[in-house]
Amino acid sequence: TGLRVRTSVVIAVYKKALVLSSTERQTRTLGQITNLMSIDAQRLQDIPNYLHALWYSPLQIVLAIYFLWQQLGASSMGGVLVIMITIPFTKYIAQFMGKMQKGLMESKDKRVDLNSEVLANMKVIKFQAWEEAFLKRITALREAELDKLLEYLIGFTLSRMVWNFTPLLVAIATFAAYVWSGHDLDVATALTSLALFAILRFPLFMLPQVINSAVEGMVAIGRIQSFLMADEHSPVGPGSLEQNGIRMDYVSAAYDSKKPKVNG
Repeated sequence: TGLRVRTSVVIAVYKKALVLSSTERQTRTLGQITNLMSIDAQRLQDIPNYLHALWYSPLQIVLAIYFLWQQLGASSMGGVLVIMITIPFTKYIAQFMGKMQKGLMESKDKRVDLNSEVLANMKVIKFQAWEEAFLKRITALREAELDKLLEYLIGFTLSRMVWNFTPLLVAIATFAAYVWSGHDLDVATALTSLALFAILRFPLFMLPQVINSAVEGMVAIGRIQSFLMADEHSPVGPGSLEQNGIRMDYVSAAYDSKKPKVNG
């Protein structure tokens, strides 16, 4: 499914690039189109891999908490409280990651566009001895892209750290509530509860990956949608061209290969 989505996106972007209006061609750079068919299409391909985690992760969390209730009683609500506290942090982290992803893609577009421009006009650059000037521009854009990438990786690391620490914090809160409520924590109860916490760890580990993939996918969908909704040029059909603002009278025209040869 993911590969089909990626293939469809690449084909749609390619077909759209062939019919863009002259105004849109001035704003839609080659670097942006290249990133749409490579990076953004790859983001959408990765979404189906985590899509089912949207429903089985909450289900696993609910079942694990239910069995913890059967094992520890009301003390398991300490862990539930920790999970509820981390939910707002997830929202803010997702918004932050979306902004970072958008800024990173804009930096990639600028860098790829300049690289394509340099490769397409290499003869002129060599002839005018502009190598150093363009090298400085490409280096500056690359450094700006690396700064955005560093910010994105820091945000991604923080989100993973929060969610990896959450299962441990849930276990500590649950056991602390169990002991403070006057119960004796024996080996059987502790081992059974730790096994349930191990079950709880996987969905809590998968959930941030699903959220990050969903945020990246939404950014990619927004960029692709903006490109596909761009204006197209109006094709010139058969018949009179006066409605398109073109009129020629008494004109004889031919292709170069069809012109008559004159022997002097």
